[in-house]
Amino acid sequence: MARDGSALVFVEVKARRTMSFGAAVKALTARKVKRLVATAQHYLAEHGLDTPWRVDLVAIDPSPRPGLARVTLVRNAVSEQ
Repeated sequence: MARDGSALVFVEVKARRTMSFGAAVKALTARKVKRLVATAQHYLAEHGLDTPWRVDLVAIDPSPRPGLARVTLVRNAVSEQ
């Protein structure tokens, strides 16, 4: 979790060892989004927070060059509902 100005940012990290099942960014399914929203709302309620929030996605995919990875940041992958 992090802050970006007044927004609370939950960070979801998805990684792939191979591209056999597609890019890591594709792993953020509708089911996972629903769970992330529920988790964020629960956290905010448990801590009595009334602040803007979002979920950013860090997607890590293998690079064509061995031993390297491609890292992509998707800001607002899930935003306040």
